[in-house]
Amino acid sequence: MAYLVAHDSCDFSTIKKLFELNDGHMTTHMGELVESGYVRVEKLFIDNRPKTIFHITKEGKKAFEGYVEVLRSLIF
Repeated sequence: MAYLVAHDSCDFSTIKKLFELNDGHMTTHMGELVESGYVRVEKLFIDNRPKTIFHITKEGKKAFEGYVEVLRSLIF
């Protein structure tokens, strides 16, 4: 979520590599975020190859901001 908040969107392969996840873990984690409405998925074909792109939603940004506020209240 933090990565998507900072970048607005990112493709499946990049997130998978950045966080050293396997396909199963990526699918599970992103599926939960999509189901919650925090992330929107876009499926494209680029050069006849499938590409999955995840976009953070307004609800996702709002939820993440709330999460950060809770962390701040615990620290300060």
